Amino acid sequence: MADAPTFHCAECGAPARPGDFSCRYCGAGIATLRCARCFHMNMAQAQHCSGCGAELGLIVESVLQAAQCSDCGHPLEVVREPAGSLLACRRCGGQFVEHPLFRSMIEHAETAGLAIPNAPYQRPVPRAVLERVHYRPCAVCQQRMNRKNFGGASGVIVDVCAKHGTWFDAGELPQIMAFIQSGGLVRERVQELERQRLAHTREREQRSDEAGPVSPDTLHLEALPHGSFATDVLSFLREVLRFHERKVP
Repeated sequence: MADAPTFHCAECGAPARPGDFSCRYCGAGIATLRCARCFHMNMAQAQHCSGCGAELGLIVESVLQAAQCSDCGHPLEVVREPAGSLLACRRCGGQFVEHPLFRSMIEHAETAGLAIPNAPYQRPVPRAVLERVHYRPCAVCQQRMNRKNFGGASGVIVDVCAKHGTWFDAGELPQIMAFIQSGGLVRERVQELERQRLAHTREREQRSDEAGPVSPDTLHLEALPHGSFATDVLSFLREVLRFHERKVP
C-alpha cells in the first residue's frame, strides 16, 4: 500500500497538508500549481487537481494585484485569460471570476452536461446552521455582493457582484464545475420551463373562470392575427352558434 504524500513549506520546511494554500507557520504560499481547468491551487508535487481531478502539468502564470481578498483581506493575484481575468487568494484559496470568463467556463463544462444530463452529482455538505451569514465586498468595486444558490439546486452558495463577477470560497468553483458537468444546469432549465408552463396554465384557467362562459359575441377576432387559422375557426364557430340560436323556437 502506497504511503500518503507528504508536503513541506519551501521557506521554513514545516509540514503541510494537501489542502493548505499557505504555510501555517510562516505564512508563505505553498500551493503553487494552478489547474488550467478550474484554476484551483495545488501542491507543486501534485499529479492531479485536488479540486476537479484534472491532470496537472500546466502552470498558469499570475501576478500580484492591488485588490484584496473578499474574505481574508490578503492581496490577490490575477490570472489573465482570453475571456477575462480571475483573482485568486494564496492564503485562503478564494477566487473571484469575472463574468465573461465564468460564462466561458460554463459553456465548456456544459458540453459534458448536455452529453450526460443525468450524471451523478454529490451535493456539498451544508455548513453549520448557526454560522453567521457574511456578505462580502466585491474585490473590484468593494460594493456588497448578493448571495445565491448557484443554478438553484447546486447547494453551493456563491457571492455575486452584478457588475464585475462572482466570488467562490476555496473548493466552490470545482464544485460548481462538477454540478454543470453532471447536467445540473440542463435539468434546472427544464424544470424552470415546466414551472413557467404550469404558472401560465393556472393564470389562463383563472382568467377563464373570472370571464364566465363564452358566448358568440365574446369571441374577439381582433385579438388574433389577421387571416390566421384560429381566426377562421372562430368565425366558423360563431356563425354556427348564431345559426342554432335562430333555429331555436
